[in-house]
Amino acid sequence: MNIYRPNEQHGCQPCCPPCPVFCPVPGPQGVQGLQGPVGPIGPTGPQGVQGLQGSTGSVGPAGAAGSAGPAGPTGPTGATGVTGPTGPTGPTGATGVTGPTGPTGATGVTGPTGPTGATGPTGPTGPTGPTGPTATVTPAAAVDPATSSTDVVTQFNQLLTNLQAAGLLSS
Repeated sequence: MNIYRPNEQHGCQPCCPPCPVFCPVPGPQGVQGLQGPVGPIGPTGPQGVQGLQGSTGSVGPAGAAGSAGPAGPTGPTGATGVTGPTGPTGPTGATGVTGPTGPTGATGVTGPTGPTGATGPTGPTGPTGPTGPTATVTPAAAVDPATSSTDVVTQFNQLLTNLQAAGLLSS
C-alpha cells in the first residue's frame, strides 16, 4: 500500500519534483534469509594510536646451544704495534746437572806446522836479587862556585873532569 507523504524521501523514488511522493508503509518483518557469500576484503584502515607499553615478562628458559658454524676466512694481518718498554730482568735460573762425560773421540790427523807467531809481550820483572857488597866511592875533588856568567863554563868543565877522575862518570 502507498501513502502520500509530501516533501519526504524515505528511500522512495519521486516521480518528478512537482509530483507527490508515494512510499510503502513497512509491514511485519519476514523470515531471515540465507547468509550470502563473504564479500571481498576491504582496504586496510589507518593505523590506530600506539598502546601503552606492557610490563616485561619473565625470562624464559635458555634454549639448547646450536652447533658451531664453519670458521670464517682469516682476516688481513693488522699493522705492527709500537714496541713496548723492556721488562725487568728475571731471576737467574738454577744451574742444571752436569751430564755424563761422553766417550773419547778418535785422534785426528796431525795438521801441518803453522807459521811462527808474533813475539809476545815482555813478561813481568823478576824478583830483585840480594844486595851486593857495599862499594867504596872515591870522593871527587871540590870545585869552587862560579862567580860570573863566563866563569860558569870553566867551573862546569872542571866538575866533569873531577867526576871522571873519581870513577863516577865515564870518559
